[in-house]
Amino acid sequence: MLITQSHRANANINIEGISDYSATLDLEQAKQLLQQVTSVNQFNDVYPTDWAYQALVNLVRTYGCIAGYPNGNFRGYLPITRYEAAALLSSCLDRVSVVTDVVQRLVDEFKSELDFVAGSIMLLENRVGTLEASQFSTTTKLKGQATFVPGGTKAYGTQNGSDFYWDYDKYHQIVTIDGRESPLGSTRNSRSWQLTREAWSKVHNKDGSLREEDGKIGREIIKGTKLEKHYKDINSRKFRNRQDWKKDGTSGGARGYNNRYGAATFNYDVRLGFNTSFTGKDLLLTRLRAGNFDNNAFSGSGLSLTKLDVSESTYDQVAIDRLYYRFPYKNDELIDYSLTFIIGPQGRNTEALGMWPSVYNLGASKVLDWTALAGTANVYNKATGAMAGVIYKKKTEDKGDPAFSATLNYVGENGEISDSTVGGLFTKNSGGNFLTQLAYGGDQYGVALGYRYGQCGTGQRRGTSFSADFEYNNSCWAKVWSYLREELYQGSFEDERTHRSTHNFALNAYWAPEEAGWIPSISAGIAQTNIQGKGFFTQSPVQTRSWFVGLKWDNVFSQDADIGFAFGQPNFATELNDNTLTPQDYNYLFEIYASFPITDYLTITPSAFFLTRPMGEYTNNLFETQGNSAKFGVLGGVIQSTFKF
Repeated sequence: MLITQSHRANANINIEGISDYSATLDLEQAKQLLQQVTSVNQFNDVYPTDWAYQALVNLVRTYGCIAGYPNGNFRGYLPITRYEAAALLSSCLDRVSVVTDVVQRLVDEFKSELDFVAGSIMLLENRVGTLEASQFSTTTKLKGQATFVPGGTKAYGTQNGSDFYWDYDKYHQIVTIDGRESPLGSTRNSRSWQLTREAWSKVHNKDGSLREEDGKIGREIIKGTKLEKHYKDINSRKFRNRQDWKKDGTSGGARGYNNRYGAATFNYDVRLGFNTSFTGKDLLLTRLRAGNFDNNAFSGSGLSLTKLDVSESTYDQVAIDRLYYRFPYKNDELIDYSLTFIIGPQGRNTEALGMWPSVYNLGASKVLDWTALAGTANVYNKATGAMAGVIYKKKTEDKGDPAFSATLNYVGENGEISDSTVGGLFTKNSGGNFLTQLAYGGDQYGVALGYRYGQCGTGQRRGTSFSADFEYNNSCWAKVWSYLREELYQGSFEDERTHRSTHNFALNAYWAPEEAGWIPSISAGIAQTNIQGKGFFTQSPVQTRSWFVGLKWDNVFSQDADIGFAFGQPNFATELNDNTLTPQDYNYLFEIYASFPITDYLTITPSAFFLTRPMGEYTNNLFETQGNSAKFGVLGGVIQSTFKF
């Protein structure tokens, strides 16, 4: 029932005080009727230490009822309107067996409001009956999103280059393994490849036959010289020649990229989510998805960093891309925290967090995949597969108040496979991701520390072509040379287990102004990844870093219209396996977007992005002399039309 804030010494009903409350309430607010409970302990914000706790208990004992708000709060610290008082009284009248003078006075005082509440309830019951008769499920809601994505990219810089820029440095350096020289690894700017070619040219004529020089034939010519260890018989390694440096735009460089990925495109992405709740506080999510970003610049086919958040490639086939169940441990209003569990065969680690550590895309469409991941894609890598997780979060009085949360989740990307040599749960081939996050934040500010342990086979999601190269990075197997005839350097490469894994760290923070306008919100993040294991090449990156800053202006041009601008350096190598070498993997990314809500169901978001050196270290290989003079960058733009229903 109602207890006035000014009379804390007693728990008597103050009818005169009730009639003084404001009666200004619109129809929609009046329909948010208070809900009946049968125990004080059912309220989230009522504790035994509260001054009115015993009074509320007495009300339950005397009248057998008490009412609160649908979200489980009592809100004893707030005044109420006459309509709310009437709704509260109406919810209790059915439980009152004896109508006392006090109760009758309350009924007389709120007669008009009670009539209104009764009429509203009847109207709602009619509407609910109509909806239940037409709906396909009483527990499931359908939410859909369809996105049209016209756009294009254009590369600039060095026009011609090698299509095989990732191959030159891998198999040509001679290194010592267990006291024996083996052709494994790479040398900066392909110096070892050049020596291999020089050695082969000394031994062979252009047609492949053995040369004769000063009475010596074939390998005898280079015996005892520095070229001897760099020679490999043509049958053991058919190395490429300079004909790969084509100038017709069919190979690497800007012309090659524009030929393959420079055309304008028009694609789509469709998501249909079936949100099922059995208790009102749980969620069974089944989501269908389809898209046609196949061999497309925006799918990341040409460059990892041009991948859009919305771009999905299902070859126009509908597939289930989410299936998990989310539920609270228990609904105990006496405790000041919540425990939420998530489990499912098709879950994603970024959707099982206590707090998302950025407000850069909040309420707006997302553009590039890397910026949508708060610039720390090494930790928040969208690992998807068999998932289990738990979220601990402190309760707050009002939604949006800052709160502490802790998250732990596991995703096995190969968890659906029963063969332990290639998959399974908690095996060395699971593609396992263990992600934990400690966060404190609310609507206005927040900070989060994230850590992800990645088994071999898992990635950092987005970065330069060099740092994202799977063979260089966190692959489970490496090529190791096996001799057939050691004296001729004849043999073949065989796969060897690398036992690699990654330790990924991220620190993110954000701040948003109290009022929307020309002062932007600020989101920032820094991250580092350390890669460990064996089988690395000389130039394999063993440490990468990234940083990100995102600014977002709300309600700039019109109501709910947003502008976003982000810049930073996606994952780039900062340390190589040979620590005497300095990586040249630097790159920069810039993104700008404007999000315009046309209707409640349609938002149009034009955007543009600019990438400098998105290949990182590999940019040098585009230039024929393998030097630092090569330049390569990409400019892109899309217009996303997002329909939500």
